[in-house]
Amino acid sequence: MIHYYYSDGINEFGPFNLNELKEKALRPDFKIRTENKSFVATASSIAELDVLFKKPAAAVQNVTFQKQTNLRPATQKSSSDKLLIASLIIWFTTMLLNAIVSAVFSYSYSSNNQYIIMGVINLISAVLPLLIALSIQDRTLKVIGIIISVILMIRFIFGAVQLMTFSF
Repeated sequence: MIHYYYSDGINEFGPFNLNELKEKALRPDFKIRTENKSFVATASSIAELDVLFKKPAAAVQNVTFQKQTNLRPATQKSSSDKLLIASLIIWFTTMLLNAIVSAVFSYSYSSNNQYIIMGVINLISAVLPLLIALSIQDRTLKVIGIIISVILMIRFIFGAVQLMTFSF
């Protein structure tokens, strides 16, 4: 029977037979030697010791399961996509409404109603930066996006109020 000695780089342990080595917390990078020989190989390079480093099938399944549970749920991705689509729809609608209001009032006399209607439409579109920021997946970038979107929203609201109060 072959007896093995192993070293963790500081201490030497042994002698152990193959069955006893299975009970030890042997790492593949430990140096291994047999009786009366110097440390010449790492544990992972000795064919007889391969059985020490193979994971059982149950452990492999658990690793696979853990990887699957760390994935983002499809519902989170779906809600992010919905926020982006909602942002695009609101943006398109507000631009279309602004164009319609401008066209309608350009053929008639210019009235204060045009500016009030356009101001309300611009107030609705002020929510767009926040919807886009909320659709960001990365937590740190989402916080930065929300801060920037709040600043943009304040600016858009200020501009819409100016438009409605004719103070431009």
